[in-house]
Amino acid sequence: MYELKAGACEAGINPPEELFPFRKYENSFLEGCLDELKAKAIVLDNGVTRFLILGMDVGETLNGEQKAEITKKYGFDYEHILTFNTHNHSAPFWGHVPAFRGVKPEDQSEREIAYEKTVMAGIHKAIEGAIASLRPARYGFGTGESYINTNRDQLFEDGFWMQGQNYAGFSDKTLAVMKWEDYDGNLIAAFLNYCCHGTCAFTRRDVDGKIKTSPEFMGYACNYVQERYGGDPVIIWSSGAAGDQNPLFSSEGFPRTYEKDGYSESIDTPDGTQYMIQRHWGFQHGIDAIHVIESIHDMKERMKITTASTVVKLDGQKAPEGADMQYNRLLVDNFLRGYRPDLFENGKRPEKKLVEMVPDGTVDLYMQLAILGDTAFVGEAAEPYCRIGAKCKESSPFKNTVIVTHTDGRKAGYILDDASADHKVFQSFAKVRPGNNDGKIVKGMLDMFDDALNK
Repeated sequence: MYELKAGACEAGINPPEELFPFRKYENSFLEGCLDELKAKAIVLDNGVTRFLILGMDVGETLNGEQKAEITKKYGFDYEHILTFNTHNHSAPFWGHVPAFRGVKPEDQSEREIAYEKTVMAGIHKAIEGAIASLRPARYGFGTGESYINTNRDQLFEDGFWMQGQNYAGFSDKTLAVMKWEDYDGNLIAAFLNYCCHGTCAFTRRDVDGKIKTSPEFMGYACNYVQERYGGDPVIIWSSGAAGDQNPLFSSEGFPRTYEKDGYSESIDTPDGTQYMIQRHWGFQHGIDAIHVIESIHDMKERMKITTASTVVKLDGQKAPEGADMQYNRLLVDNFLRGYRPDLFENGKRPEKKLVEMVPDGTVDLYMQLAILGDTAFVGEAAEPYCRIGAKCKESSPFKNTVIVTHTDGRKAGYILDDASADHKVFQSFAKVRPGNNDGKIVKGMLDMFDDALNK
């Protein structure tokens, strides 16, 4: 019983050329494609349960309606789908997305809705290919380390927190891998999980002066691994708890000017530099992934699959009446000099006074649990800080536990860990109120374990 079959497939989801440009941030626009974006699927079947792992090289994941469409078409139970995006900042938004940093939905929706057709077509192609390729398989799990990330909450000398390179801050270097191979030892697929944002080239220009789509370091890491194994395996990357984790030399917070008036801004590197950096970290990350893959020798042929889900209520917050949150966003991350140079004319220096958020009800955090054999996958539809993910793994009854984020379109947004509640970075102005969150999330996870293990 529970003899495993596995199949995997990927499909391209690059936007058609006629849809460009896509708005990315403020007055920045994606103007073309550098390398291919992909949708990737791994289907597992143990004779009792069929389970889908679905990843996408974009910044948004499936909403409930799209997920329901997949369950109906392919016969998956709703809880038997673990879907996520890589949170790739070098990809367009797609589908009906909420207002983003001052851009009204009606100003951005036309191209994103059109791009949705491309993304969904790629998703269906990947799922169908994975189902068609199902074959007897065995699986194994292992972990290693990858030193390409850093904590990004940095305290500057003027007493303000900003994005930067906080090498002493809390950071989880764990690279978790589950792999599937056929009985001849050929790699079918591998699932990678790591705590990091995909922001190496966010809003930066290539050598031709254009901002371009790319799969970011995560996609280049997957490509590197696939190529080293002959191009046939499908390698899927997922983000762990990375709310305060950036790649080394991210375009956000690196490099910076060091102005004596405290307004130390991110500055542009020469055109093309950040695209070189994302490839470099991708290749390095890929090397690290291969080391882990090759270290996994304890392979199992049977996989019981058990699932559960819950909703955790977290304290909410909102901006006070009349607050200019767009100005606050520029101020909190020191974008003000670049976007509002008029405020610095004739030696002027605007006061750094940040908005004080006010309590506002509760925010739903959608969580799911998938126990695949000897490994637990804990899905969180949010961007929790790294320490929250670490606490979940430490509290889990399973030695092999992976925290997967960006798992549902109903996302709770950034969630600061309790120890970082006083960090007035831009994440602290999200809809979840900082402080008093760690224990609630850990309890929500343990409640799911109780539900799943007592079924």
